[in-house]
Amino acid sequence: MRIGLILLNLILFALAISSAQLLFTFILMGLILIGQVAELWHFVNHTNRELNKFFQAIRHEDYSVHFSGHGRGKSFQQLDQNFKELIEKLKQSRMGQQSQAELLQTVMENVKVGIIVVEEGGSVTFMNHNARELLQCPHFHNWEMFRKRKPSFAEALGDFNFGGRRLIQLDDREFYLDLEHLSLLGQRYHLISFSDLLNEIEQKEIEAWHKLIRILAHEVMNSVTPISSLSDTVYKMLSNAEGKPIAPGEFTADRIEDIREAMGTIVRRSRGMLSFVEEYRKLTKLPAPNLEVVSLAELLEDVIKLMKPQMAHATVQIKMELEQPKLAVKADRKMIEQVLINLISNSIYALEGKHDGLITLAANRNDEHTLLRVTDNGKGIPEELVNQIFIPFFSTRKNGSGIGLTLSKNIMKLHNGSITVQSREGEGTSFLLSFLN
Repeated sequence: MRIGLILLNLILFALAISSAQLLFTFILMGLILIGQVAELWHFVNHTNRELNKFFQAIRHEDYSVHFSGHGRGKSFQQLDQNFKELIEKLKQSRMGQQSQAELLQTVMENVKVGIIVVEEGGSVTFMNHNARELLQCPHFHNWEMFRKRKPSFAEALGDFNFGGRRLIQLDDREFYLDLEHLSLLGQRYHLISFSDLLNEIEQKEIEAWHKLIRILAHEVMNSVTPISSLSDTVYKMLSNAEGKPIAPGEFTADRIEDIREAMGTIVRRSRGMLSFVEEYRKLTKLPAPNLEVVSLAELLEDVIKLMKPQMAHATVQIKMELEQPKLAVKADRKMIEQVLINLISNSIYALEGKHDGLITLAANRNDEHTLLRVTDNGKGIPEELVNQIFIPFFSTRKNGSGIGLTLSKNIMKLHNGSITVQSREGEGTSFLLSFLN
């Protein structure tokens, strides 16, 4: 429309030139033409101005800028609407980044590990509260200040030309020191993390003692409470109202039977306590393993023969899978046999009531380890209990002693090996025994 009006004005302007009587019209049409061209130029450059406003808003992170394409046509209105949506998305993205940065900052400040981040040029960009506490120094912004204040710490890090974990001595204390190298936006950073070794060990020991004390207290109270109660009952049965021993003539048949039942219960609970103490003694006094070369095929076949009556009673099938028939490990045969018996017994319990219950004993070898796996398709272990099954006297079985898996773990440690578990509730459980080649 604007171009059409300019063309019309040009035609009228040309007609005005040919007539000297239309001089005033000629001047007027010329001024109008200049105004039309200027307005067209302003109209066409609206896009450039809006783009410039948009880029300036991004550059200065100014998310309050407004765009208006009103009165300039549908295409300009759509362009301005897109600008507004982009600005809003950039604003939300920036807010999300700030929230994540604040969250990361909070986490790093509260983590129980000292963390220092050093740029390649020597500028210290971050040092959390725990790092300041462990090193007993403020946040220096230049690594050279650390060299002067904590020379032994700086010396342990050297020129940041190593990676992984080190054990260092600092102010008569031992620290675990980890160094990682990161690259971000073309800048190289050194991430230093360290923790007080003695603190960690003491904390783990305290946690272990607390767990053990809770379990021991629970087991002892379960046995001592009924013994104490029944002993008091028997004492009252043998005493009169004045607290003196009853006369022989007062022993009726019913009273004798009551005393006999109470004493029988006391004997059973006492034996249960003795059994508990004996099981605990087994955990604390394992003999050194008598190492020999043990054929896994023979070992598994013997264990299957031993467990067959129990599996037949429970209608459970068992199979053996060996990648190499001549696989062998250096171990104490009786101890590893006990571990397998414990694991298979647990699997049989997990398969109770399952018609297609199957236990698989598999063995293979990789570059560093010989692996022995006991797998069942039973009810599995709830996720919240998986981390507790190796705790002494913890059991998911109704009549379980709770030492089988703990004993198995201790036996594997004596063999410089390990035992791990993978389980999914409703699908099954797999225990992996790992032996060094």
